[in-house]
Amino acid sequence: MLRRAQSGRTSGGVFQEENNTPMMAIFGGVFGLLLVFLVVVNLYSEAAQRERLERGGEEGLYRIERLDGGSGYVVLTFSGELRIVENGVSVSPDAICAAGSPFIDYARRVYENKNEQLVFFILEGSVPVMAVARECLRRLWPDRVLTIGWVIADNELLKSVALNDIPDYIREYTEQQP
Repeated sequence: MLRRAQSGRTSGGVFQEENNTPMMAIFGGVFGLLLVFLVVVNLYSEAAQRERLERGGEEGLYRIERLDGGSGYVVLTFSGELRIVENGVSVSPDAICAAGSPFIDYARRVYENKNEQLVFFILEGSVPVMAVARECLRRLWPDRVLTIGWVIADNELLKSVALNDIPDYIREYTEQQP
């Protein structure tokens, strides 16, 4: 009697293994298809991103259109320098407001037009550099109200932009009409 029970269990285990084999093959096939699908989606998304960048053109890399018809011109601040995106010129903090500084020339060109402004993208550790540039602008036009835009571009924001995963609350705010 004991042998029969053991042989019944063995044959039941073999039967169960035989039933799992097709399931494993199906699972492996579906997993393989998913991998191929992800590779195709990744390739398509990279191509679409490249196309968007090319369509954006030169001007779209440094100029942000405002809802009131004006424009914002992007300036990046790093912990040791300020970079004007339009022409790629970098300026050290101690030379930002010096005579003949590229930043002063650029700021004059931007602020001579109505509804145009500088937009500072402040990367981590660069608030003091932005403060130097802001004070320089205040010295250049002491009696004029200037509009200055700024974005705190920490690592999380940069990842979101790179992945085109801007949080909903930011996207909703930008889509609101004034």
